[in-house]
Amino acid sequence: MSIALHVLLNGQHCGTVTQDDRGDTRFRYEPDYQDDANGSGGSGGRTITPLSLSMPLVLTEHRKRVVLPFLDGLLPDSAEARRAIAERFGVNPANPVAILRHVGSDVAGALQFVAEGDDPPEVALERLEYRALSTVDVGALLRQAIERYASGRLFGDPESVGRFSLAGAQPKIALARTSDGSWTMPRGSAASIHILKPAVGGYRRLDVVEYLTLRTAALLGVDVADSSLDEIDGLPVFVTRRFDRVVSGDVVTRLHQEDLGQALAVPPSKKYQRTDGGPGVADAARLLRGLPRPTDRAEAAWAFYRGLMVNTVLACTDAHIKNYSVLLDGNQVHLAPLYDMASFAPYAQPGQAVLSAMKIGGEYRFDAIGEVQCLAAARTLGVDAGRAAEFVRHLRSHAPDAAATARNELASADSETRAVADEFVTSVAALPLVRGAA
Repeated sequence: MSIALHVLLNGQHCGTVTQDDRGDTRFRYEPDYQDDANGSGGSGGRTITPLSLSMPLVLTEHRKRVVLPFLDGLLPDSAEARRAIAERFGVNPANPVAILRHVGSDVAGALQFVAEGDDPPEVALERLEYRALSTVDVGALLRQAIERYASGRLFGDPESVGRFSLAGAQPKIALARTSDGSWTMPRGSAASIHILKPAVGGYRRLDVVEYLTLRTAALLGVDVADSSLDEIDGLPVFVTRRFDRVVSGDVVTRLHQEDLGQALAVPPSKKYQRTDGGPGVADAARLLRGLPRPTDRAEAAWAFYRGLMVNTVLACTDAHIKNYSVLLDGNQVHLAPLYDMASFAPYAQPGQAVLSAMKIGGEYRFDAIGEVQCLAAARTLGVDAGRAAEFVRHLRSHAPDAAATARNELASADSETRAVADEFVTSVAALPLVRGAA
């Protein structure tokens, strides 16, 4: 069965994804959209944004080698979660085009997917609706997400799958919180604003550790996604404010973004350099050196280095290529705020080899990474050595105080949260790069 999906970018019909009966998948830019990018359609080429850095506007058609990794990157990494979505809609869980036909209304960035034969793009955009949810409703949605990610089966209301798609391996849902703190579910073409992750899995209170890691990074001067800890219907929940959404009054605007795996046309199955042979620092450097604007190249390399180093100093073992993203606006490209950061320090056992997802200066073991390796990464990225060294020393010397400040902000939390926060502070102070800074 052939499939055609119209792709809207910032509400504009930018192109079409097609897949034939043999599975050949392509993306083709709309002629009018491409003309605007070339300056012949009245825009002067200033505001036309590509679907992906891997699919430049100078080419009309892009083939599955780059299209499939990009589309796969919009979907959950979890095979079980994909299986549950596929069961709901009767499609192949390995086919991202078939899945996005049903859950492509609200994905990362400024994209929306509308199946050919459904409402035309301009009509789809008009169906903006948010359904009010009770705390019990949200709790049910979170529990159903947990079950989907654990078993690959659909539990509860089939509509709980929603029309959104979120990348990543952890169970999560996309909602919108109103100004009075209540939760709503986007319907039709409406955009979500928040991502909710319940605290589940094998690591004790990972929600607290992720929150503290992000707050510590922020206090160290690194740009991170806004986040908070919540309890909803008895479930501890980590809530992130989406950095690809801007809210002004009642208007929600989508910002286009993609992760670096998508930008490099690397499938999610190859996101780890250490275990999958996926991209590393040199690959990111090559991508950033190819950005359209010279000023963006230097700024993006510096921002990526800062993110790489704070992940390294805090021993964030899951900092793979998909946990770095870029915001795209016309020909402007900027590194997005950091997200999905969690130090492994509170969970490390004595003598355990704690490993980085990316090689830093030739090393994966955090206890083998020092300033020499950090400066080697700076050279790869073209970052000034003096500036890099100063920043790494800043992180190493100030990380304990930043972690303690983040912990103190949770002084009114429950006893378990405070206990985990205390462990976080102690373990960060004992990290190899931090301990050696004294």
